[in-house]
Amino acid sequence: MKMPLNNFVFYSFVVLFSCSLSAQTLTAKQKEREKNKVEIYSAEERDNLQRYYHEEVKKMNLSEKEESNYYETLVSYTYDMARLNDKDKGLNSEEIKTKLDGLVTKMNSEMKSMLSTEQYIIHLETFNKVLTSIYHKQNWDKN
Repeated sequence: MKMPLNNFVFYSFVVLFSCSLSAQTLTAKQKEREKNKVEIYSAEERDNLQRYYHEEVKKMNLSEKEESNYYETLVSYTYDMARLNDKDKGLNSEEIKTKLDGLVTKMNSEMKSMLSTEQYIIHLETFNKVLTSIYHKQNWDKN
């Protein structure tokens, strides 16, 4: 049975967003990266966040191709964002925050060029809620 593209994209997003890789298939370099990875969300929190995000993206009424492009862009940036606090990066909290904000700005610029005004507003509102959660988890909202 062929899986509809939007389901495939969603499940691909879930897998990539959480960066869960099986230890048996990792190269030595990948194993080292996984060892240095720092998780700020529990598995349950990630699942809830991903479900929420998917529901919000559905409100954009994107075509299959648009949704695929949207998730591809989102996953690319969120992967980079998720790796900013890796132990081997040696970045302090302020450096992580600065780099995160830079990636968000770059991502939003790219999203703005691919979405309608209404869709872009949904993207901004949705991603800003995620960002607020990250800031809270990192205690950056107290600064």
